[in-house]
Amino acid sequence: MDIGTIELSVEALIGSLLALSILFAFCRSLLSEDFVSTFKTRHSWKSIKVLEQACFCNVCEILLTPSAGLFCDCCGLCTHATPPCQRRADREYRCKDKWLRNESSVRHLWVHGNLPMGVHCADCNEEVDHHVSTDPGLYGWRCAWCQRCYHNDCYTRADSMEACDLGEFKDMIFPPYSFVAARTRDSMRLHLASITPPDIENWEPLIVIANTKSGSSTGANVLSLLRGYLHPLQVMELGSRGPQDALQWAAKASPRPCRMLVAGGDGTIAWVLNTIYTLNIKPQPSVAIMPLGTGNDLSRVLGWGAEPPSVLDPVKILRSIRRARSVNLDRFDLQIEKLHYRLPIQRHPTKTIHVYNYFSVGVDAYITYNFHKTRESRFYLLSSRIFNKLLYFTFGTQQVMQPGCEHIEEKLTLYLDNKPVQLPELQALVFLNIDSWGAGCKLCELSNANGEVRIVNSISDGMMEVFGIVSSFHIAQLQCNISKPVRIGQAKQIRLQVKETVPMQADGEPWMQSPADIRLSSRSQARVLKLAAT
Repeated sequence: MDIGTIELSVEALIGSLLALSILFAFCRSLLSEDFVSTFKTRHSWKSIKVLEQACFCNVCEILLTPSAGLFCDCCGLCTHATPPCQRRADREYRCKDKWLRNESSVRHLWVHGNLPMGVHCADCNEEVDHHVSTDPGLYGWRCAWCQRCYHNDCYTRADSMEACDLGEFKDMIFPPYSFVAARTRDSMRLHLASITPPDIENWEPLIVIANTKSGSSTGANVLSLLRGYLHPLQVMELGSRGPQDALQWAAKASPRPCRMLVAGGDGTIAWVLNTIYTLNIKPQPSVAIMPLGTGNDLSRVLGWGAEPPSVLDPVKILRSIRRARSVNLDRFDLQIEKLHYRLPIQRHPTKTIHVYNYFSVGVDAYITYNFHKTRESRFYLLSSRIFNKLLYFTFGTQQVMQPGCEHIEEKLTLYLDNKPVQLPELQALVFLNIDSWGAGCKLCELSNANGEVRIVNSISDGMMEVFGIVSSFHIAQLQCNISKPVRIGQAKQIRLQVKETVPMQADGEPWMQSPADIRLSSRSQARVLKLAAT
């Protein structure tokens, strides 16, 4: 190698080192306090269609059309979707602080106009929005943290720079000064290092998880509306990794208890309860439900209803959660040991499934199995509660015309508390922990009709009620409350020997089960929130 080549190589090396030093300096500047401050207060824009009310742009003060308007679901700021207004909103208007370092309080974040309907002024206690008709445009002020609202004149008399007490729902909020961020991935996700409980009386924060694939757009709307009333990062979407990210908040808040709102169907609820059990979070979070699935049986029993409200009111949702009481829910372990009936009989390792609502074998599981196969098909394009119920009806009708689970009792041997049970002619066996099955059918209540010995169902007594179903037509009769199920018994220890392949389901999740030895018993409990009727 000659001297000229060596000099070129040295110059190239020096140039590379210089480029790396410039890149390092740039990256360090991105991590400066100014950048972090901008990063942690970034707006989260959504369509104003979620708000279902007239809104004005906070930048140009022109009325927004639903198709062209955006609002920040963290602070409530509104803007046009066009670059001039949106860029200016991002540049000039602050959003909620996602976290605060070395602080012990948070200041009010005042947003001009676009107040919720029917709010009252925190100063004079008169309704604020009645002035809008006489003074169109941006009117009134609202704090994005405590939700206090003022008339324009009353706002000038208020101490707008004082520390915010977080308002009516302060016991549900993670204040931005209460935790330490170890690292960040994006503006709406945070890796927690620790949480310091704030000095708030009866602080029991609420973690919100929504399955946005359930219930059309309802799950996403729940998230957008509740982010404005809570800390935005404690309200999150259920992703492919499951609820682990959300549950780190409950784990870090220990020993203080947390509440959870899970928006989804029975499968989503079971997923969250199973993850709480697997992660061994103590104390266990108490789970409330926003029903977005097709059946929603657990939601019905706990008083949260069969479907989401037609109008999503975040204030009503949060007040209902505060009013609900925490109760125990039995968690049954369904242990499946596969068998091969050859000499000698071969046994396979035991698989355990947690059951909270019910477990069934036979025609109802077969209908659910066919429905799930259809829903997982690439041709399944329309997702809605009505369409899903239509599919269930179709598969149920098919089983009336072409029954596929006749004489299922011949394929099963049942033991209740170690005693063998002689089964009548059936097409399904149902094991209930809660008195709601098949989208609201109350088998225990139906069985208690006509003066028979009453069955008292409890969700926390460690016992399951066992019923038989004669046919898919019998299911339709039960759902219309014009028939009764076949009583089989009650037990704390259940054993079911399966001799041939049969359809099964646990909490609405179906599968085809080959010969197996199955045992069912309660070994632990979950915590759920039960809403009393008003």
